[in-house]
Amino acid sequence: IHGNWLSGIKFIDNLMLGGQYDLPKSQLENKGYAPFYFLPFILGLIGAFWHFKRNEKDAGIVGLLFFFTGMAIVLYLNQNPLQPRERDYAYAGSYYAFAIWIGLGVAAISDFLRKKITPTTGAIIATVAGLLAAPALMAKNGWGFHDRSTKFTARDLAIDYLESCAPNAILFTYGDNDTYPLWYAQEVENVRPDVRVVNLSLLGTDWYIRQMKKKVNEADGLPITMPDDKFVQGVRDVLWYQDYQIQGYTELKNIFEVLTSDNDADKTTYQDGSKENFLPTKKFKLTVDPAQVLATKTLPESKKDEIVPEMEWQYNKNYVSKTELAMLDILAHNNWKRPIYFAITVPSDNYIGLDNYLYNEGFAYRLLPLKKAANAPEQSRDLTNTDAMYDHMMNKFRWGNMKNASYLDPESVRMIAVIVNNFNILAESLYKEGRIEEAKKVLDKCMEVVPDKNYSLNFIIRKYYMADLLYKLKETDKANQVVEKTADYIEDQLNYLYAISQTKQNLSTQDVQLGMSILNEFVKTTAEYGQTALHNKLQTKFKALESKFIAAR
Repeated sequence: IHGNWLSGIKFIDNLMLGGQYDLPKSQLENKGYAPFYFLPFILGLIGAFWHFKRNEKDAGIVGLLFFFTGMAIVLYLNQNPLQPRERDYAYAGSYYAFAIWIGLGVAAISDFLRKKITPTTGAIIATVAGLLAAPALMAKNGWGFHDRSTKFTARDLAIDYLESCAPNAILFTYGDNDTYPLWYAQEVENVRPDVRVVNLSLLGTDWYIRQMKKKVNEADGLPITMPDDKFVQGVRDVLWYQDYQIQGYTELKNIFEVLTSDNDADKTTYQDGSKENFLPTKKFKLTVDPAQVLATKTLPESKKDEIVPEMEWQYNKNYVSKTELAMLDILAHNNWKRPIYFAITVPSDNYIGLDNYLYNEGFAYRLLPLKKAANAPEQSRDLTNTDAMYDHMMNKFRWGNMKNASYLDPESVRMIAVIVNNFNILAESLYKEGRIEEAKKVLDKCMEVVPDKNYSLNFIIRKYYMADLLYKLKETDKANQVVEKTADYIEDQLNYLYAISQTKQNLSTQDVQLGMSILNEFVKTTAEYGQTALHNKLQTKFKALESKFIAAR
């Protein structure tokens, strides 16, 4: 009842979900909106009932299969709701069982009709009805939702991750989605085999660290200096922080030596008598040799005066696991010989505090020993290596045909938000550097390769920044188009949320507040840039929606 299921029968759906008579265009036009009107479900129930009536033992076997591969797994796994992807595959066995009953549903209808008309006619009618109720209906309404024949986003974006990196780079990734497509691109399509992909989700295991020390394809082993006995399972699994009140910042190599020392003087004693290494300070520094940075082409000669003599940062955890231990080993001993990157989708907690030295070059942040400019943003995600990022995004990257794909799955849509954000960040950086024409080209490229759609109220924040940039760049007509289309989307979504609020008293107001806030910003922005007609139109929309939700309180 509370699973937000959708049948397509508006009266029933409206009772359960609310607002089904006011569905927004974004949902009605979405190929994922594929109602089946309960027909496959009803056919399966008919088949199950008929099966139990005709042969209880056989039906019991199918029923057990259905239960133990479905509901029993739900109870056993007890998964939390915030899964990184759909987990339907875990219940595939129960789908097979129910599919048996759907098939038997046709036999049940045939058996019923045989008593009313001739057996042959009954069988024909039952077969046709079964085909229309399940396979034909599901194919018609579900084909676009499942068609991936025109979508190449997973492969192309994986290639873009790799192409973000300089030769012989080390690229830290996180989890399956970040890593497996990159491995495919390297192993199957031979794209950038010189880049060493390091999955941080696996780096906490001894066997994976051992693998990372060896050469693979054209990628050398990582500069990990620890002998294997220093990180075998059960040794240095977790090293806790104990503040030794050390003044100033401590050289990373010295910290690493303390963490990996076998000398009892470098260990702390716990209540059970065991001795373990520990982290004595969170203030790290890495001394930088500018000559080495320039010699390895980490930075060009033009950036020589911007190189910091020491990289100083605050470590962001209260412990060092094997993952961080291996990372510290690499940082301490790489000596800028190999470029180091973090994939753009790696959670910031995994940067180990290096945020202010990570510069966006497309789909990866590169570790660079640069002084932070006085007007630089607080968040590292807005720091850019502008020239490299421009070259990658304008000349090297591929975009998976997302503009013309028949359907984009939720993961691809999530990446579209990252892509639009990247284009905005690059255009903003170019604008601040006075490179106006290049900034215009960047936003034109974004509109060329990214679908002209709004996917959620969270997504439209990026459209607001894009419109604001277009106004700054004197691209007024393009900015107005973005504003008007996005405002229409907001209005459509908020009207739908209002319709839901009439039947659902516990509706979250977060989306409403977000939509109203961005619409209000559009009102202000159009006034600021002298777009009077559009400003008045938006103001009318805003006041109408504001009145609705105030009255609904």
